[in-house]
Amino acid sequence: MYISSHISQPRSAFLAVIHMRDLMMNAAQGDAAAAYQLGYLYETGDGVAVDEKEALRWYLMGASKGNAKAQFNLAVMLEEGRGQACDLRKAWYWYEKSAQQGEWNAQYNLALCYILGKGCEADLPRAHMWFALAAREGNSDAIHNRDAVAKQLNPEQLTLSQQWTAQWMQNHSTRN
Repeated sequence: MYISSHISQPRSAFLAVIHMRDLMMNAAQGDAAAAYQLGYLYETGDGVAVDEKEALRWYLMGASKGNAKAQFNLAVMLEEGRGQACDLRKAWYWYEKSAQQGEWNAQYNLALCYILGKGCEADLPRAHMWFALAAREGNSDAIHNRDAVAKQLNPEQLTLSQQWTAQWMQNHSTRN
């Protein structure tokens, strides 16, 4: 029996619609992961038209419910002014929320915020701490930047940053 390949196209489209409907229902009921997924679909145009405002809306919903990936993606969009005007203070806020949950990408970007004073006061010891935490994942840029910042710190600042790093790791050891 011959089955036309055209049959799978409508079936795939139908399944995509069902998937989107389910994600929207779950997100509306407070599912942070579903909200993150919807944000990602609208940001990337995966199965839907790219809509940065809609992506931002879903990321905000997921971020507000504590989804670290939604917090990170929301921060990136806010920093880049995608979906709304650039808001560095809000970007810093969401990077910090995501970084506190152990997202190494957020830890890295938060360190950059502290280096450049983007959305916050410049603070090299804090930047060093966040680069050190991001470097735990083996990211070569984080390792390089951690070491470069360390050279700019005086001994007291370096010790303080190392204490903050150790304290953060101790406080988060049971979460990861």
